[in-house]
Amino acid sequence: MQINLLMSSKVSTIFIGIISVLILTGAGLGIYFGAFYEQTPDTNVVLTLQGSSSTKNYTITEIRDFANITGYAGYRKSTGTLVGPNLYKGVEISTLLNDVGGLAGGEELEIVSSDNYKVIFTYDMLQGHFPAYDSTTGDYLGVGNFSIILAYEMDGGSLAPGDGKLRIAAVAEDGEMYLSDGSPWVKDVVELNVITLSSWIVYLYGITNDSIDKPTFEAFMHFNEGENRLFYQVQEGDRFNTYEGLALWRIIAIIDGGATDSFNDTLAASGYNIILKNSLGETVNLDAGDIARNDSFILAAEKNAVFLGGNDAPLKLVGPGVVSLEMIGGIIEIRLVL
Repeated sequence: MQINLLMSSKVSTIFIGIISVLILTGAGLGIYFGAFYEQTPDTNVVLTLQGSSSTKNYTITEIRDFANITGYAGYRKSTGTLVGPNLYKGVEISTLLNDVGGLAGGEELEIVSSDNYKVIFTYDMLQGHFPAYDSTTGDYLGVGNFSIILAYEMDGGSLAPGDGKLRIAAVAEDGEMYLSDGSPWVKDVVELNVITLSSWIVYLYGITNDSIDKPTFEAFMHFNEGENRLFYQVQEGDRFNTYEGLALWRIIAIIDGGATDSFNDTLAASGYNIILKNSLGETVNLDAGDIARNDSFILAAEKNAVFLGGNDAPLKLVGPGVVSLEMIGGIIEIRLVL
């Protein structure tokens, strides 16, 4: 009887000990695995940045570690619909580029979304000098100053559904509330690639022969704080597009035999024709007297803040002085016929 009682006591002690170990071990494992889980770094790559000499991958945590910008931003769709403004937070694109050596002369930035939609930003575009629109009426206000950021927050939380973890946003500087065009607002960004400058050439034939390429045309548009840049808004179907470029007469001045950077008024008064030809062989014939120092005839290189593409590239004739049949795109040659 004493043996049975003794064995019973030992069994009870062992049982209680096992339960205690299990409880302690379970708690210990819970604490251990919980701590391990909390300390596990975020290893999910959300952005690949390819520079001219190096490539880096970033997690969302690493992107948040960069110096950030917070400000109000919104955009006008080509249909005229206004989106925003909302409070965005993100890292300036130029800050990210500095992590891989920056953007050198002769280079552009290709922005790629998860569905392989691509927009190319030139150096000047990254400076944020875009058309600005009233945040209430959508009316064109002129050239605004924006900070181009890779946004990861909107209104203190996640980006809007469908925007992904990262998207491009154009934040109005100095606390302004105006909007930008929607074209540069690439959503669900997964790649930033520094690429060799894409270019084109438009040939010019006149008293002298010359040509103009994409970098030179863009430099002309931004020369002296963009004083020569012209904008033209036009409804095309159900969309409202904003074209940007230079007055045709300023390009004619390159080949009309006048003084450097000066339009030859004497030659224009004597009369000549201007023939614009596109890649399809289509032509438009204009009179020098009509275009002389007239900003109503615009050679546009951009639409909705990005360079023209498709059949409209490289240049398109637009403006209030141009009838619809004359608004041809794909212009590759300009010729004076005396």
